[in-house]
This record gives sequence, structure tokens and C-alpha cells, in this order.
Amino acid sequence: MTLAQEIRNRLHTVALKIADNFCYRCYKVVEGDYCPTCRSDDFMRHLESVGVEYGTDWVIRHLLTTRLETVDGEEMFEELLDECYPEVKIGCCTFSPSQIMKELDPICFDMGVQENLESLAAGGQLFEYCGNYYRLEDVEDLIEELEAD
Repeated sequence: MTLAQEIRNRLHTVALKIADNFCYRCYKVVEGDYCPTCRSDDFMRHLESVGVEYGTDWVIRHLLTTRLETVDGEEMFEELLDECYPEVKIGCCTFSPSQIMKELDPICFDMGVQENLESLAAGGQLFEYCGNYYRLEDVEDLIEELEAD
């Protein structure tokens, strides 16, 4: 199991822990494995002051977007370019490599941003969820905080 899969499993477990069972048929929060009224076990998840929906993806997305900040992929890639390559001086003007790439080939720059984010996620520094990237240590800290509650 990869680190990303382990984190996703832990997030799923935390989402189940913090969201209540909700019987849509009876339209009420239910404790236990069956609705005492209709005996259904087909529960939605209910998160106080947020809503009701099937599954845990929406609970996880809510936790990540409300409790953590996404990383700025462009800023990270700009820093990487500027650290790896020297500034370019033309006449009396000096340009950073990130400025040059961003202005001259914005498509290549955007591809570089995405490839850098994917590389950092594969290397265990970032965690990707629904197209957003978060610092892995921030996600782990959030999980530990919610597991402790």
C-alpha cells in the first residue's frame, strides 16, 4: 500500500468517525447499524452544520478545504526554476528564469507546475485530493488531531 493510499484510508476512517449515520428515508440521524424506525442500514453521512450526502468523499473534501491551505504550485515551481538556473542579463535588465519561462512559454510553464506537483506528491512531500495539493505533514497532523478527538 502506498503512502497516499494509507492517508486516504485514514481520512476515510476519520470521516466515518466525525460524520453521523443518517437515514434519508426517515430523515433523521441514527445511532447504531440500523434505523430503529425503518430498519434500513443504507445510511448517508451527516455532518453537523454542513449537510448530508452518501459516501465520505464530500466529508474529506470539506475537512481538507476548510482546515488546510492548498500549496501554491506556481510559486513552488518558480522557486525551483530560480534556484536551478542563473538569472539572465540583457543590457541593463535582469530577468529570473521563472519570469522568462512564464512569459515566453506559458503552456510549458503550466506543464512544469503540474509535473512538479505530481513529482512532489509521488515523493511523499505533498498529498493530492480532488486536484488540490496539500503538504503531507499538514494532512497527517489533521488526521492525528481528528483521531485523538
